[in-house]
Amino acid sequence: MIRSLSALAFFAFTALGAQAVTLDPQGQIRPELLGQALAAQESHKADLRDTGRLVIVDYSRHSREARLYVVNLQTGDVAAFRAAHGKGSDADHDGYLDSFSNEPGSSASPQGAFATAEEYVGKHGRSLRLDGLDATNSASRERAIVVHAADYAEPEFLAQHGKLGRSNGCIVFSAADLTTFLADVPEGTLLFVGK
Repeated sequence: MIRSLSALAFFAFTALGAQAVTLDPQGQIRPELLGQALAAQESHKADLRDTGRLVIVDYSRHSREARLYVVNLQTGDVAAFRAAHGKGSDADHDGYLDSFSNEPGSSASPQGAFATAEEYVGKHGRSLRLDGLDATNSASRERAIVVHAADYAEPEFLAQHGKLGRSNGCIVFSAADLTTFLADVPEGTLLFVGK
């Protein structure tokens, strides 16, 4: 399933039958991570909707880099965003995620497959709940691991500090990027976090 090339072929099933779509033709996503996300989508399909989108978070990249990808499964195109990780995953605050955790109180980012759930308005404004689908993220609802915006993910913070701030384990965008993300990613989409 995984090839060493930067793009993977994906067969989309349409009214016209199976149609090959090249995912990520620009090669923004590491092929092994894209392959893992596609495998997770297949294994968790009963818990997901056919939304035409796939979200991948690559926490091997520094927080100053775009590392959250929204893949359009109909066209293969990818939109990339910056996203903050949990402070419990980056104790030395160097901008790199060092470890994952599913433990309540860890303030760390969990890994694995999630289903995007309902949007709500909370203390960070518009936010999106996530349902963990794996043992590595099964406490996500209990821990309130969500997608939201915060000032420490804004371009001004990045320009001043050279990295994004850290969350309590949530995936955090700038306000503008969150608006774009919420408009493009329907409820029931697979969100895969790896490194």
